[in-house]
Amino acid sequence: MLQLLDAEEDELQRVGPFTARAQKGGRQLLMAECAGARVFAHAPLRFGGDAKEGAMFVRVAISYVRGSGVLDLVGITEPIKVTWRPAAKEYYEIRPRGRSQVLGGVYLTHRLMTEGEISAGAAAGIPATVGRRSNMGVPREVHQQLSGRTGNFPAGSPEEAFEQAAINAEAQNRALLQHCKVVDSHSHENAAHERVVHGYRQWDSLDELFRTMGPNPLAQSEELGATVTRAYTEKTSVLRELIPKLRPAMSPTDEQLNLKLIEMMYGQDPKRVEQSLRPLLCKDPEEIAATKDMRWCPDPPIYAPLRSMDAQDKQLLRLACFDPTQNAKLMFADVNPNYRINEDIWGVLADYKTARSLLVQKPDAAHKRVKDECIMA
Repeated sequence: MLQLLDAEEDELQRVGPFTARAQKGGRQLLMAECAGARVFAHAPLRFGGDAKEGAMFVRVAISYVRGSGVLDLVGITEPIKVTWRPAAKEYYEIRPRGRSQVLGGVYLTHRLMTEGEISAGAAAGIPATVGRRSNMGVPREVHQQLSGRTGNFPAGSPEEAFEQAAINAEAQNRALLQHCKVVDSHSHENAAHERVVHGYRQWDSLDELFRTMGPNPLAQSEELGATVTRAYTEKTSVLRELIPKLRPAMSPTDEQLNLKLIEMMYGQDPKRVEQSLRPLLCKDPEEIAATKDMRWCPDPPIYAPLRSMDAQDKQLLRLACFDPTQNAKLMFADVNPNYRINEDIWGVLADYKTARSLLVQKPDAAHKRVKDECIMA
């Protein structure tokens, strides 16, 4: 008996039984002829990843049938990928469940079929050992549970917390470096692999030229780029943020005084807890390393839209994409390559500065114009 199973080894259909006979050669091996046997079955349809445009993953189990109809399992195949492209006759090995010993194999051909193809085949009288189920339903995508952790260390361990703290610290340091470069008006002058010759920039190599371009701006835009990011729920309050910044209270009276001062300056309840979704990389690495607690990191991960994020958090995500050797500050010549100062309304200001330079001859102030002496002018 051949049993068609899904990836979770739930039975879909059966084919057989077929009569087994001894193979030639004197070895204690049996062979069953099942040529021409067909079976239609509906397994969960998957999309994306290894499945690409759509595929089903099935197994084939081989069993002996006793007189009472009880099945004795011989072996089972590895998951077989069934796609829309017809597969030629292939040999699939049979192994005992949970063991690597090869007991034999089975020859199979397979492909995905539409409802119309199945109906047309049945109308044409194509033999099928077992028909498809009547309640096949529509294809559905199998839900795959993904983890939001790296998996390099045990879940919830201090090592995992230190790793996440290091990841957040590296990303925030990259963003902070780019913040400094954007503010520094001379940041482009300190580039290691770039120099300015007669007003034109020259790079050491073509790789360094492309490196200065940074990430593609289209890939970082909310219209064309990523629209979601991995996020976590942050619960905070004004009192929780200010207490570490105040001097340690020496007595309960000091604690009450600090609370009264915060209430007076804030004007609202400082104990009120506010929730917000923030990108995973924006979590304070010092807090992660100090608490060694990873319960704040959702697993499976939560994806939140970027449009609902704070402007500073979105800026951190954008600047963290830059390599430390790159510069997020855009030069005027790069943003406006076709700019001509003589075509700009501010060109008058440039002419005025040129006229005041030492290289331009000034008019003689001793000889006044007639217009200047006329009282009616």
